[in-house]
Amino acid sequence: MSKPADFRDPRTLAGVAPDTPLCVALSGGADSVALLAMLAGDPHLCAVHVHHGIRGAEADRDADFCRDLAKKYGVPLTVLPIDAPAIAKRRGISLETAAREGRYEAICAHLQKNHIPLLATAHHADDQLETILQHLLRGSGLKGLGGIPACRPLGKEILVVRPLLLLTKKNLLAYLASLGQNYVTDSTNAQGCCTRNRLRLEVAPILEELYPAAATTAARCAETLREDERYLEALASDFLKKEGSEPSLSALSALPRPIFSRVLRQFLPVPPERVHIDALADFCQKAVPHATLSLPRATVVAENGKLCFLKDPPIATTYEILLKPGENLLPGGGSVLLYPKEHTPPTDSRHTFIVPIALCSDKIKGHLRARNLRPGDKLYSGGVNRAVRRLCGSSVSALTRAQMPLLTDDAGVVATPFGANHNIRDDVYQKEGQDLIVYLLFD
Repeated sequence: MSKPADFRDPRTLAGVAPDTPLCVALSGGADSVALLAMLAGDPHLCAVHVHHGIRGAEADRDADFCRDLAKKYGVPLTVLPIDAPAIAKRRGISLETAAREGRYEAICAHLQKNHIPLLATAHHADDQLETILQHLLRGSGLKGLGGIPACRPLGKEILVVRPLLLLTKKNLLAYLASLGQNYVTDSTNAQGCCTRNRLRLEVAPILEELYPAAATTAARCAETLREDERYLEALASDFLKKEGSEPSLSALSALPRPIFSRVLRQFLPVPPERVHIDALADFCQKAVPHATLSLPRATVVAENGKLCFLKDPPIATTYEILLKPGENLLPGGGSVLLYPKEHTPPTDSRHTFIVPIALCSDKIKGHLRARNLRPGDKLYSGGVNRAVRRLCGSSVSALTRAQMPLLTDDAGVVATPFGANHNIRDDVYQKEGQDLIVYLLFD
C-alpha cells in the first residue's frame, strides 16, 4: 500500500543522500509501527528498541513484539536496555525525564558506534498539538510555539527527523488498519499522571470536538512559525557577522526587539530570559562607559562604545604579598618590580600598563607590600583622604580596577597606578631623597 499523502521522506527532510543509513526508533506502539511499515523495503534501514527497565512484563512483551515485527519486515533490529529508575535516582529527576534522556543517550551512542547519521521518530500532528499547548501555557516565544522541529541535530553528526508531523493519530491508525497490522499499547499512556497525558486525554478531545482539524492546522501553523523563526534567526546571525565579537552599543540599541533578543540568545553562553533581555536593552540604551552587568555564566561590559561579552569573566584574586627586590609576580597576573631609582625602565609589551612610582625608602612605614583594591580603600594625598576607586577616573574599567595592584605599608595605601598628581601618599612623596623605583605591570 502506498504511503499517506502527508508522509515526508526522512532523507529529504534532512537534506542527505538517498542511500544514507537510516534508523527507526521503534517502541512497538501504533505510531512507530506505522513509520516502520512506511519505510519497510529500504535497503539502508534498521531499527532500534529501548527497554527502559520499567513496566515489568509489559516492557518484555514490547521488546518481543518489536523483534517479531522487524523480522516480518526484514529490518535489522537492536534492543538497547537502560535502567531508567537508576538514572532518575542518580540525576535527581523524574522517571519520565530519566526514561527520555536515557533513551536518547543510548540510541545516540548506538548510532555513533555504527556510523548511522539519521534517526527517524514517529512524532505526529497530535504530538505537535500537545507540545504547542505546553509551550503556550509556559509562556514560550516564537521558537517554542513552533513546536517539534521536523529535523534537528541529536548528537555529533547525527540528525533526528520526524516524517509524520503532518499526519494525525487517526491517519496512522487508518493506515495500520488497511495493512491489517497490529501493535502494542503502553498502559501508562492511559494514565493522567503527567501534563502531556492529561492534555492528550482531557484537552485534545474537546479541541477536536470544537475544531475537528485542530491537530492538522496546529501542525501547519507550527511549520509557518518555524519558518518565521528561521528568518529572524538569520537576521540576527547577519548582524553578528557584520558587527563581529564586540557589537556597538548604538547598533544594538537600534535593533527591533525581536532581532535584539535573538542576537543575545546566539551570543551569550546561556540563553537569556526576558528579565535579562530587558536589563540588557536598558544597559545598551544608557551606554555608560565601563559599566558592567552580570548575567548567568557571563558578564557584559561597555567599552569604547561596544558591548563586550565575557563568557568567562576574570575573577579578581584577593592577595597581599610582601615585596622583595627584583620581580614580584602577582597571583592574579602581572608583576611588581622593585629596583634602585636609576634602574633602566622595563619594556615588557606583554602588559597593558607599566606604571613607574618613585619613592623614598626611608619614609615607608614597616614593610612595602602589593595587594588588590578593596572596598573603602583611601589614599591621603594633597592633604585629603581620597577614595582610590575614584582616583582611577572614568577611563579605567571596573575589571582593570579589580586587577590593578596597590602599594601599601603598615600605615595603609602608599600609591596607586592611577590618580594623576594624587597617586602617592603625601608623607612618601618627596622631591628629594627618592632612591626606590617601583614598576607596576598589569593588564
